[in-house]
Amino acid sequence: MEPNSSLSRRALLRAAAAGAAAATLGACQADGEAGGPATKAAKGSNAKGSVTKPLPVPGKLREAPSLAARVKAGALPSLSKRIPESPYVVPHRWQHPGKYGGTCYLTASAADDASIGQYMYGHSIVRWLNDGMEVGPGLAQSWESNDDFTRWTFHFRKGLRWSDGAPWTTADIMYWWEDTVLNPEHPEVPPEEAVSGKGTVAKITAPDDVTLVLEFDSPAALTPDRLADTVNRSVGADWLLPRHYLRQFHPKYNPKVTAKDWYVEHDNKANHLSNPDCPVTTGWHLSTYHEARNAVWERNPYYWCVDQAGNQLPFMDRMVWNAVKDQEVMKLQYTQGKADFAEGQHTNIDLADVEGLKQAAPRTGVQVWYWGSGSGSGSMFFFNYDYPDEAMRELIRKPEFRQALSHAYNRADVRKSLYYNTGELTTGTLSPKAPEFQVDAGSKKLYRSWRDSYVAYDPEKAKAILDRIGVVDKDGDGYREKPDGSKLVVRLDYPADTAKANIRKNDFLRRDWKAIGIRTEMNPVAPTSWSDMWNRGELMSNTAWEIGGGGIMSWPSWVIPTIPDTWAPLHGQAYIMRGTDPAALRKERDVSPWKRHPPWVLPEKGSPVGRLWSLYDRARLETDPLKRNRLLWDMCRVHIKDGPFFLGVVADYPQVILVHKELQNVPRRENLFLGGQINTWDIPVPAIYDPEAWFWSDPGKHS
Repeated sequence: MEPNSSLSRRALLRAAAAGAAAATLGACQADGEAGGPATKAAKGSNAKGSVTKPLPVPGKLREAPSLAARVKAGALPSLSKRIPESPYVVPHRWQHPGKYGGTCYLTASAADDASIGQYMYGHSIVRWLNDGMEVGPGLAQSWESNDDFTRWTFHFRKGLRWSDGAPWTTADIMYWWEDTVLNPEHPEVPPEEAVSGKGTVAKITAPDDVTLVLEFDSPAALTPDRLADTVNRSVGADWLLPRHYLRQFHPKYNPKVTAKDWYVEHDNKANHLSNPDCPVTTGWHLSTYHEARNAVWERNPYYWCVDQAGNQLPFMDRMVWNAVKDQEVMKLQYTQGKADFAEGQHTNIDLADVEGLKQAAPRTGVQVWYWGSGSGSGSMFFFNYDYPDEAMRELIRKPEFRQALSHAYNRADVRKSLYYNTGELTTGTLSPKAPEFQVDAGSKKLYRSWRDSYVAYDPEKAKAILDRIGVVDKDGDGYREKPDGSKLVVRLDYPADTAKANIRKNDFLRRDWKAIGIRTEMNPVAPTSWSDMWNRGELMSNTAWEIGGGGIMSWPSWVIPTIPDTWAPLHGQAYIMRGTDPAALRKERDVSPWKRHPPWVLPEKGSPVGRLWSLYDRARLETDPLKRNRLLWDMCRVHIKDGPFFLGVVADYPQVILVHKELQNVPRRENLFLGGQINTWDIPVPAIYDPEAWFWSDPGKHS
């Protein structure tokens, strides 16, 4: 294959998207003062999408005046010695050259919150472009595979450096791989993108300082797509670590490290979100960290990206995140102008807050914008398919029971109250913008079939279904019992610190299910206990999440239980162990699933989960995009026939974005390829839009 190409899961979209992406941005030559002239494509406010072919490096490169002063004083090497021979040129059509300087203030629930990592794509080997429709270069400037997609070779930029000036090489990837992932003493496990469709861990080698080879025992056609998913060293796997810095905390390299749990300190030192000493390859590096107060990130002088006029990024001197745990306090700060930018999916701003934010805008200068959420559900409900109580589990696993509850749910009321009649009513699906629904008219029709499968509000139908499966009121108290006559209570579990919108939605569920004779109980759970309790299968339901963007192959766990976080936690754990520790499955097969270490269960023969696993395993090995899409569509049909496995409210409602009126190069909804697909972790937002290129129209006012 040609360098920098891949058999993308989005390949079938390219022809359909050609109209939106027709213009190709040429080389950007710029002279004069820092900033340079705007490119022709960037002048129009409606410039849409991003160029997917790597842009040529501008003939003249510039740096921030503060860095130039340090170079002149001998405190910093020249720009040519700080960036690679071929820096990454940010390809977004809506951007234009900016001005250096200033500070951007933001908020997060903690000073080291993972959402902070969502602003910086700088650790990623390759990147998503165009709202997740295309894969573009990152630290690797090109890549290719062999004919059967079992061997992938990535070519990295020559001259990359860490933020402390140390050279970056593929040894930093091999340190992560060999000394943490493959080290039996370290708890790190191989990420899914490094595991074949047969469940075998890839062989990873580095022939030289700028070349990395991944070898699989079966076709792995979607490897670039998987590497683009999530922000590395934050939400996704690390994939690279500063070897020169971390070796001092590793017993292999430092005999003074003797603690049995040495990896605890090692990993704390590797956490660039809380350790200012840890080198990075992102646009800003952590300079000051105050737990529970704030985190100050300063410009990285060695950042390897430039804009289309040749200006080294980032434009802004620093980014400051203030830690605000209480959601209502955070929203109050927005009305007081204490943040310059915020995106609702990470800050719990919702449509109910818009009026107050708009009223505050003349005073704060912060405007209310909207990006498309790409959500497939809105606030959702899903049962624990692996709940330990046998009678309740048997009922939960009956499609008719879940279908009855779906038909009893008046989503239109929730849509009006929480989403102000925006978005589209949905049973609950993957994102309507998922690639597998954008292929042709048939794929769009399949999406609508899934969306509409059990969305109709029909309480009489719900009652009839419950009567038919024996869920009836046997003792005359007005509430239905389980088929065995025992008391039926649907517990609405949620983390106690969940957004208020989720709790308001739960009130509607309780109202609507009471109307058909289903008793419910609200159950707030301590946030610190939530994940462990869910992974052990102890909770009955989850009422606090939603499905974001992305497609099945990039974020499969909502469609196929592949991790313990979603609707079949013990199945998800077994899926992981099947590939990483099959011996453990054999060792504890005679132990109760909920007493295993960790708890796990394998699918029953012919079960929906078993069919989903089988289809997904075949899709992971399939190299033909058409055949792979057919397998993905068959997975959706399992959800239509045997679902719903999760109940949504609305799909693709608008997500609130706050942008200071003087903050430039932030895309508007009309600039984005799909209008935005931001309620997801696998397509990292706003990192995908390169905040390093954002700038202040008057930096002096925002110092």
